[in-house]
Amino acid sequence: MPVRLVATDDWRPSSMTERRLLELEREGLLHHHTPLSSPEWIAPPADHREPKPPKGYVVSFAKFHRHGLGAPPSHFIGALCHHYGVELQNSSSNAITIAAVFAAVCEGYLGMMPHWELWLHLYKGELFNAPTGTTGVRKPVRAGCLNLVLKMKKTERPWEYIPVGLSSNHAGWDSQWFYLRNDDDLLPAYTGCLIMERLENWTYGVVQAHQSRLDPLLDALKKLRLEGLSAALVLSAVHHQRVLPLMSQPLRMDEMGPGVSSRDLEACRVSNKAPADDDVAARVRAAVAGDFQPEHVNGFPMRLDAGSIDLVRSFLVYGFDSGFPLFLKLVFVLTGLQ
Repeated sequence: MPVRLVATDDWRPSSMTERRLLELEREGLLHHHTPLSSPEWIAPPADHREPKPPKGYVVSFAKFHRHGLGAPPSHFIGALCHHYGVELQNSSSNAITIAAVFAAVCEGYLGMMPHWELWLHLYKGELFNAPTGTTGVRKPVRAGCLNLVLKMKKTERPWEYIPVGLSSNHAGWDSQWFYLRNDDDLLPAYTGCLIMERLENWTYGVVQAHQSRLDPLLDALKKLRLEGLSAALVLSAVHHQRVLPLMSQPLRMDEMGPGVSSRDLEACRVSNKAPADDDVAARVRAAVAGDFQPEHVNGFPMRLDAGSIDLVRSFLVYGFDSGFPLFLKLVFVLTGLQ
């Protein structure tokens, strides 16, 4: 039966008060290491029944930061927003988790910046419209309309990447919005846009001429999968390292080893104190499906840790700008981000 769209409801009033945002800050999830004159975040005033961010701010959600978004955001999350033609609030909570896991796999296990062509090979965008309670009728949403899913058309595609089972418990997440400073205008400015249909480039892949150069990377991913790496173990290692995969930082995750200056490490880590295993396990369970327990914490070390898997690095290391769409390169050049 064809799906009929109806007008979306208004935004839910924000439940994020200054006190709750300060709690996120104390957890390191909104910490910024470069003091600027404007605040990193602003709690929505009580009369803002829907977002009206000041100039230079976008709308973010508490769950985004619990699942890996940092401040200032990384170039990779900015690239995703520009490529899919969405604003930050259009991403779903699970989309942030997926992007964070991918960035962590590239940095922590493959030893490179997030690889753009590998991303396009593995993932596509899908549009989410909320049910209305009437069969065949759904409504577009301003918050969370972009889902990111593994491409499944080719029989072997799901086996080219690690298992990523996502949590379905996100009740009320879209009421936890606030204003986040848009450093260097890396993210698209907030307009409150409503995405009514999937855009053509949401399903773009890699041009055939470049497909073969992904083979060594896919072989490395296959080895990681066969060794037992999963999204839950990736996030466990991320929390163990005290980093946010979607935060701009001076070091890749595989570079945060012995001999690194304490200043650079402080700029990468959200806390100077390692979290308890119970806390790490709870954070992993909140992001991905499964009964992840404290004894599994750091069960698959990253490259910089003792006991990590030794991948033969016979592949060329391309950064996240490898095969980057020209218009995105121009965006970053014009804004000084490349």
